Amino acid sequence: MFEFGFAQEDITPNYGVALLGYFNPRPNRGAYDRLSVKAAVFRTEKECVGIVSFDLCYIVRNLVKRFQEGVEKAGLPCAGKVIYSTTHTHTGPYVEKVDFEKEDNISPEYIDELVAKTVNALKNACACLSPAELYNTKTTCHSLAFCRRYIMKNGKTLTNPGKLNPDIVRPEDEIDPDIYVLAVKQEGQYRLIMANISNHTDTIGGDFVSGDWPSAMEAEIQHELDCGVPVMTIIAPQGNINHFNVATAADQTSYAEARRIGKAYGQVVLSSLFALNKVECDNIRFVNAEVEMPYMQVTDEEYAEAQKAYEANKDAVMEAGRDFTSEDIAKCHPYVLKFFAERLMGCRDRAIPGKRFEEMAAISFGDEIAFVTLPCEAFVEFTREIRKSSKYPMTFVATLTQGEVGYVGMPHNYGNGGYETSPDRAVADRNLGPVMLKTANDLLK
Repeated sequence: MFEFGFAQEDITPNYGVALLGYFNPRPNRGAYDRLSVKAAVFRTEKECVGIVSFDLCYIVRNLVKRFQEGVEKAGLPCAGKVIYSTTHTHTGPYVEKVDFEKEDNISPEYIDELVAKTVNALKNACACLSPAELYNTKTTCHSLAFCRRYIMKNGKTLTNPGKLNPDIVRPEDEIDPDIYVLAVKQEGQYRLIMANISNHTDTIGGDFVSGDWPSAMEAEIQHELDCGVPVMTIIAPQGNINHFNVATAADQTSYAEARRIGKAYGQVVLSSLFALNKVECDNIRFVNAEVEMPYMQVTDEEYAEAQKAYEANKDAVMEAGRDFTSEDIAKCHPYVLKFFAERLMGCRDRAIPGKRFEEMAAISFGDEIAFVTLPCEAFVEFTREIRKSSKYPMTFVATLTQGEVGYVGMPHNYGNGGYETSPDRAVADRNLGPVMLKTANDLLK
């Protein structure tokens, strides 16, 4: 028998708690919409697993361990077999101290509450396990996501080069238009809709709390279905993807833009529901692995160049103390040059001691559906390669799940420019991509 249970908790931070997502903290001045932790639990006769989604930018391994310890202490049947994923909203609170900032913006009280509410959501989901039916389908959307790394006329790669920039030659990669959809029904009614979508969750900016376009997508689906069915967005690899269309001059940073994108994705998902296929699931499988994920290493040449850049710009400041933006990066603002030079030199001058290990996991439902996790902002190439090798026709690839080690591309993505691949002491080494890809494929065997 296949059983399902669901529960969620409100994790909206209090007024004034700083928001994570940019290069400077932003004490929040209120909320456009509420943030949630959503827990879905699935059980067959022999196995019980969970999938948890947070409206947060990311979670780190130490926090995942606290979730795991809480679930174990509560004696839940899914203990040790839960994946924890985030929607990557850039208008949610901090979960750790960010290395490049001078002050700690974490609210310890918020973190304690987050742990307690996560465990409680899983506890309540387990308490309402009951017979269910599992469905899936696949659809596409080509108009809402765009590559954000471009090859320029000078041969270099530039992230977010600016709209209508005449120096753009071509995007560095293609988007992933495929959207995989999972649905659960009980007593003939929808009890969960889950969508695996590749797009960055950073459309609002500013200092108001929001779940960004995934929250708007959920609201659209609930409105059209005239019911409160929960919608979970599992973000697929999108480290080099976002919503900016450089071929237009339109302003695409606002809450209205998040609603536009969310409503559009909602209609795409809704239109796919007529094609849902029932999946017979008599067995669920959970596997995981610990993987060493080394910190970024820099060459002597890179370090020397960073020293020169720092010395040339060491007195640079950002005008009026404002946050710097992607446009400042594209225009090589002197303060930005100093900032990234300091980050690169920190890979040696303030190298983090010891080895780092992160967890990767996979959950499969029968022979049809599987989830595999990546603890990073993976580039879109990961999705294509994982799905090409997977034996499961519907493979959901969950990035920013079980932890976070920064952006991870393939080795060929490094060394030619672009914000995502710039060195930093805390991010993963440039040779990690193939290791992570092999581990994902092994977990899916």
